[in-house]
Amino acid sequence: MSSRDQPEASARRQVTVRPTPRLSPFLVIGVLAAAAAAVVVVLVTGPADDYTAAGSLVYLTVAFALPGLALGAVAWLLIDRRSRKRTRTYDLQKFEAPGFDAAERTPAHGSD
Repeated sequence: MSSRDQPEASARRQVTVRPTPRLSPFLVIGVLAAAAAAVVVVLVTGPADDYTAAGSLVYLTVAFALPGLALGAVAWLLIDRRSRKRTRTYDLQKFEAPGFDAAERTPAHGSD
């Protein structure tokens, strides 16, 4: 009996697909929000006595960056949790086009 006569168990399989948001945009937005908050604070209150406006801005941006990163990560976690509701499972079946022999395929990388 050849391998073509036997039904292949691997011809059908289930695949689970879940849309997940990317983490990096949330973190970047958190840092940008921190920088914007630092600009607002420096413009409203003015620079500290011993520092220039740029020095105060850099210091507050660094100080606000960690909470901004934390808020971005929490927002990502909440959206990721909501995306789990949209998880879908698909049944896949192997499809071979007529006149196509899988044995004749060449490997992607040379085997030399």
